[in-house]
Amino acid sequence: MSNEQNPPADAGAPGGVWSTISPRFGVHPDWRTAASRKRWPGGLALLFVLGLGGSLVLLAASLLAARTGYDNTPIVELLDRPVVEQLVLVVLFAPLIEELVFRLALAARLRLGVLAAAAAFGLVNFAGGDGPVMVVAAVFALIVLLSGALWIQSLVAGVTRPEAGGEPGAGPPAWRDSVARWWEAHPRWPVWCSIAAFGTVHLANYDVAWSVAAVVVAPLVVSPQIWLGLMFTIARVRYGWWAGLVLHAFHNLAVWSVTTAAG
Repeated sequence: MSNEQNPPADAGAPGGVWSTISPRFGVHPDWRTAASRKRWPGGLALLFVLGLGGSLVLLAASLLAARTGYDNTPIVELLDRPVVEQLVLVVLFAPLIEELVFRLALAARLRLGVLAAAAAFGLVNFAGGDGPVMVVAAVFALIVLLSGALWIQSLVAGVTRPEAGGEPGAGPPAWRDSVARWWEAHPRWPVWCSIAAFGTVHLANYDVAWSVAAVVVAPLVVSPQIWLGLMFTIARVRYGWWAGLVLHAFHNLAVWSVTTAAG
């Protein structure tokens, strides 16, 4: 009966486009891929509309919260650059880095090497931040250390098990296997932490005099990015990493086009 309530992680998500990409995923994440990946254009189109519409709705709360001491200086600095450079940074460079760091490892099968590499890349890119961004960088450092330790442990276990005289794989399971089973059975934690970290690093877009009030309203300030992180994560899990990258790039292109036209 438990198997009926909890389908395997590689089972297809519901066949309808809406049920496949529904934002309810944020409440009950799973690792299921789309039952029909041929419908990815419709799925990404809906996620694009949901992401843009939701971020615009949340923008009002974000702007209001930012009045507590947040100064968004990078936008001004970006618009001072040549148009071609802006396009490359916003539509290619930023989505590629962020999708590699925050969503490359989000799949049912835990790949320690991929997780460690993504965290190391994130550490390199965000180690210079302050406030909450420093916390995210510290988490990246911890992930690199733990992933490396688990990888080494799995190598040692693979060498020593056959020498025990039993069948290959006999003996207590490696910590890597235990962590991989936990990862597959509890997708909510990797997904929620990824989305939260994605929103948090966008606080680096602001010049902030950190205070209790600034910390309290921080989730509201980056609420549009948190919502978009959910949309990109749905695309990544349901259709593949490349789909999240494409959706991210198109969203950034749309926002950049409106911003430059208004400027």
